[in-house]
Amino acid sequence: MTDNRQSVTTEDLHAYADGRLPPERAEAVEAYLSEQPERAAEVEDYRRINRALGEAFEGILDEPLPAAQVALVQHRPRRLAVPLMAAAAGLLLGIGLTWSAQTVGFGAPAALGQLAATSAAAYGVYAPEIRHPVEVGAAEAGHLSAWLSNRMGMSFRIPRLGDLGFDLVGGRLMIGDHSPAALLMYENAEGRRLVLYVRNDLTQQGASAPIYTRARDTGVVSWISGETGYGLAGGFSEGELLPAARLVQAQLSS
Repeated sequence: MTDNRQSVTTEDLHAYADGRLPPERAEAVEAYLSEQPERAAEVEDYRRINRALGEAFEGILDEPLPAAQVALVQHRPRRLAVPLMAAAAGLLLGIGLTWSAQTVGFGAPAALGQLAATSAAAYGVYAPEIRHPVEVGAAEAGHLSAWLSNRMGMSFRIPRLGDLGFDLVGGRLMIGDHSPAALLMYENAEGRRLVLYVRNDLTQQGASAPIYTRARDTGVVSWISGETGYGLAGGFSEGELLPAARLVQAQLSS
């Protein structure tokens, strides 16, 4: 009998965490995870984020869609249409969310919504942690950068936010839609934290200016550059988060 454990993909892990795999495939994934504790931890993290998303946005999908968002979908040519669920993802972080005029590409609004939602959920899951907020601490920043670069297949630079009073706490590996993603955590002298979520597996490439939105007590600034998406999240206002996002952008584009 063929051992399917070797062919387990990131998509399989997502579907397994969501409970969407058929029984036979789920058994293969379970066998794989029993031998891969790091991937099993990733799946558990994904489940925790799913729960956080559900708690954070409970009831939002029952609210009417903003007219501007409805028009965005209705006025696009059919050949550029995306599945409704993908478009709805762009609405997760708040009714009345407006997209920058600099957004390029039909996929960008939905992708920005997904980035913002995941970033906010990751902040809600990891920022309160006392003992294990990160996998690799700031003392090993060089190793953290090399590790994330290797896992994500990109040159991963760690932005410095010291000019704004935030020091690096560390980082961890996350899950994107198709490949590994990353999460960095920062903290200021008051003990307030923010996180930077980065994924480089966006299927709809484009570019966008930083967009701020808010879900309950969490503010998020998200933006896209090529196939890489960024989400900076924390319990901060637009005036506090946007300068940090621009500082991150400036360092990563230099």
